[in-house]
Amino acid sequence: MHGLIHTKVAPPVWLGNQIRRDALLARLDEALNRRLTLIHAPAGYGKTSLLSQWRRRMDDKAFVAWLTLERDDADMKRFGQYLALALNASDQPAERGDDGDPPAPDLPPRAALSAIINRIARETRPVVLILDDLHQAESPPVIEFLTSLIRLAPQNCHFVIASRDYPWLGQSILAAEDQLLELHSDDLKFSQPEAEALLGGGNEDALALCDLDMILERTEGWPIALQLTSLSLKRGVDQRQLIERFGVPSTDLTRYLSEQVLMTLPEQTQEIVLRTSILGELTGEVVNLLCDCNDGWLMLERLEQQGMFLSSLAPERQAYRYHQLFAEYLRERLVRRDKAHFCALHRRAAGWFLEQGDVTAALDHALQAEDNMLLATIFESSGGWRLIPQGHQAIAARALATLPEDMVTAWPRLMLARVYLEIKRGEMVLARASYDRFVAEVADADISADLWNEIRVVGDTLADYENVPTTFDDLLAREALLRTLPLDDHLIVANISETLGAKYFEGGWIERALEPTLTAREHYQALGSLYSDIFTRFLEARIKRAQGRVKEAGAILSTAQSEIEIAFGARSDLAANCAAFEAELLYEQDQPDEALALLGWALPHMEQSDGWVDVYAAAYLTAVRAHAAMGQMDEARQVIAQARRLAARRRLRQLDLLASLCELELLIHYEPEAEPARAYADSIELDQLADAMAEESPVYRPVAAAASLNRARLVLLEGQDTTALAELRKLKRWASQHGAGRMLIDVNILMAHGLRNTGEIALSQTSFDEAVGGAMFQGIARPFIDGWRFVEPSLAGTADSSSQMDRFRAQFLKTITRSRANRAPNLASHGGLNEAEATILEHLSFGYSNKEIARLIGMSPDTVKYRLKSIFRKIGVSKRRDAVRVSRERGLIVENRTVDADEKA
Repeated sequence: MHGLIHTKVAPPVWLGNQIRRDALLARLDEALNRRLTLIHAPAGYGKTSLLSQWRRRMDDKAFVAWLTLERDDADMKRFGQYLALALNASDQPAERGDDGDPPAPDLPPRAALSAIINRIARETRPVVLILDDLHQAESPPVIEFLTSLIRLAPQNCHFVIASRDYPWLGQSILAAEDQLLELHSDDLKFSQPEAEALLGGGNEDALALCDLDMILERTEGWPIALQLTSLSLKRGVDQRQLIERFGVPSTDLTRYLSEQVLMTLPEQTQEIVLRTSILGELTGEVVNLLCDCNDGWLMLERLEQQGMFLSSLAPERQAYRYHQLFAEYLRERLVRRDKAHFCALHRRAAGWFLEQGDVTAALDHALQAEDNMLLATIFESSGGWRLIPQGHQAIAARALATLPEDMVTAWPRLMLARVYLEIKRGEMVLARASYDRFVAEVADADISADLWNEIRVVGDTLADYENVPTTFDDLLAREALLRTLPLDDHLIVANISETLGAKYFEGGWIERALEPTLTAREHYQALGSLYSDIFTRFLEARIKRAQGRVKEAGAILSTAQSEIEIAFGARSDLAANCAAFEAELLYEQDQPDEALALLGWALPHMEQSDGWVDVYAAAYLTAVRAHAAMGQMDEARQVIAQARRLAARRRLRQLDLLASLCELELLIHYEPEAEPARAYADSIELDQLADAMAEESPVYRPVAAAASLNRARLVLLEGQDTTALAELRKLKRWASQHGAGRMLIDVNILMAHGLRNTGEIALSQTSFDEAVGGAMFQGIARPFIDGWRFVEPSLAGTADSSSQMDRFRAQFLKTITRSRANRAPNLASHGGLNEAEATILEHLSFGYSNKEIARLIGMSPDTVKYRLKSIFRKIGVSKRRDAVRVSRERGLIVENRTVDADEKA
């Protein structure tokens, strides 16, 4: 009895200054309403720290006994003695007698159980028995004893148990009776505010938000990894060096994983864990393959129960994965121990995944096996370039970067993969040179018709990205080619159909564009390629917008964005492209700040990744118009300059012309006089660009249409109404014939203005009503607001007959008028900040996160983030705490405002 260690019946004193975990503590409070609370998580998830915090929280609410268990406590007699000691140690000193803690009884298990239950029964308060590290003491007698104690203890007793293993204590029955509370590793992960507080959120050396996000992503919120990162920062490690090296487990973390996790396992289990660490996703079948066994599923279940940083990827437990930092540590250890064995395991996995049809996994393992012949064979036999439009660009790029030059040039589909990859990277000059050289080399070779079709598809894709002009006859030839292709070659048929739809759309044959687009989608879906399917959604949305069906376009993009986030990530290349088209629609619907919030992250991402002329035009021109709409003309011009630089770098002549026409549009809308616009129009040869609209197949239809509209605006501004009306009638005829409903809104606004100036009031009113009718149910407001100088006379005329207008039209026009009036916000009262920015700053001063601020003021988190950047720029700071401090010093924040109950809720 004198061998009992009394410090085990109190929370460890070495926990130090821990981050308070209020959300988890509140959940743990429910333990007083449950018989059993289980906290099950691997090492380093802060189980002890959390329970220690909660123990102090319970001082005035319950009688709390604590017991930290060790391996020796697996002995039943010793376990019973410590339980008795824990309960006695929790008494007040006056109740213990003169000698402090009384000796725990040395009793048989049944008698010890009775004594402990009787001791608990004497308490009138709730009794909480906390058992920390139960996995250390697990043995059949201890588990049986504890299960009986949980079942037989008085109603006022509550058990809180922390363990790496998952103990079986009769909790199925308790769960059915709503008497079980469980917290797992996912619950114990650090949130962003907790990580920020731990890593010095209140210090001058606090990590930047992007670095914090990266650390959270890498650690997956694993508390011990974040604690060790905090320790490194406190020791003076340079932040940039820490961030750059964060992909490699630190010495401290490596030591922790070795001592606390791997070395505690039986030797056979260590071998299983090391071998299976090469896999990103574990199933029973691959465990059998790598471990030469036939009970792989049972092994995985045991590893999960043993707290081996193994989590199921779905509730059905059909696949598992290791925590990424743990897996990296295991792989590094395996390589150091036996590099040849490491490579052999990867070769075995590559062959197995190829047999299962999982090409990307097969390629990944071939890469890690460092077997170039195996890698090239798998790559070529799987289609080579075909992998890229199916969404496997990253693995294809890794393979091409690994293979030697002579091996790539010897395999045709690998050469095509190189060309396709250069296209997707925006390296058009390299792609063209590679493609032309390859075609010249195989011109006289004996290759199959199927391979020639593949060569043509890659060539057509290159021409599309180069924005090479296409005639109507070219498109008819593509239609004829489609009819000769085997329908079961889904990728080839889909590619040609998609480019056909895109070229019809770009050429202005809007109604013809939809059918091949939908055909392409059917084939991509048959292929199971969501990646390529998404591009057809973008094209369909563009078609709907051109038709004036903005809400349908928005619904298509919203669905696409949701699928992109799930499958590819919220900040992927696809997500950025989708954001560009969504921003374009948001601007149309008079939400320029929301549009800029999306483009704030999407546009820089797009400049460094895959893109084509349509998506660049949508992104850049929307950003220009949105900045101008918010009175930020310098920023608008900077974006125009960005667009021109990218157009020059990627040789996109159409984008450069559209940027020039957008700049002319700003001069027309925002300059008080026509002279600057006329001078600029002459400098870019506007007439020559606009005259191309009369051609059946102009070089760039979008350029010709934009030029023609701008010429009409400019001559109206100069008072040449008859000339403008002649041009506008041609545009209206073309737009009506081609289903260009969105263009008709612009045309009708301008025609209404010209007709009013020439005295044709009734026709003017009809044109204006047509513009309103095409716009109001779609929420298309910006053509009226941007073109205010052309709209205002028609709007004034409309007011005279407002009694005859339906309420929807009246409300739409009222909204336009109000938006125009608010276009230039009064900044004086907030030191240069507009109303929305001042509100955000005030919420920021109370410590709210971006998501919380977004909820409070009804904006998206991206919009809040964009506006915070604007605030920081205006007051000359780069961090949140500095923004609050400087704003208080300048009197921009009211010091003592009370947060009301609704905000707290």
